[in-house]
Amino acid sequence: MSQKNVKEMPLHGPVSADTKIISRMYKNRVALSDVVKKKVVDLLNVSLAEAFDMYSQIKFAHWNVKGLNFYQLHLLFDKIAEDVEGQVDEIAERITALGGVANATVRQAATSSRLPEYKVEAISGPDHLKSLSAALANYAKALRDVSEEVDNAGDDPTHDFFNQMIIVVEQDLYFLESHLESGDSQ
Repeated sequence: MSQKNVKEMPLHGPVSADTKIISRMYKNRVALSDVVKKKVVDLLNVSLAEAFDMYSQIKFAHWNVKGLNFYQLHLLFDKIAEDVEGQVDEIAERITALGGVANATVRQAATSSRLPEYKVEAISGPDHLKSLSAALANYAKALRDVSEEVDNAGDDPTHDFFNQMIIVVEQDLYFLESHLESGDSQ
């Protein structure tokens, strides 16, 4: 099927029509002020939505890649998806440890993620490598931005938590971009 055959399916109403984001906080003994905990939980919930969004974008590439090197890319994309899926769970658990509610249904993630939409027209391995590299770079930047905001809020452990996720994502980005490198500058 060529890219000319791509059709957009209409949505059956707004994604967020009945979607609720819960901002409730539960009391706990974490040694941060309630104001800092709430700010960090809000930042974590945006990252949670973006991690869930990124996971689904990677799985889209994993399921739909075609052509030369299909099998190797299929496996690579799945390994990267597993890395991000682990981050989804870790972010959600950090939110609840700080007393927040982890907002990560598919609809909640769709309304809260700031990541650009994946280039769903991609078919070939090189097309998916370029699209996924761009998407993962956006995700890595989003993690860096939130990490800085968490640091400014004064939550060092959560800042360190983000830095560990950044290392994993940037390593995965290196694996993707290495497939695109041909000796010329990118």
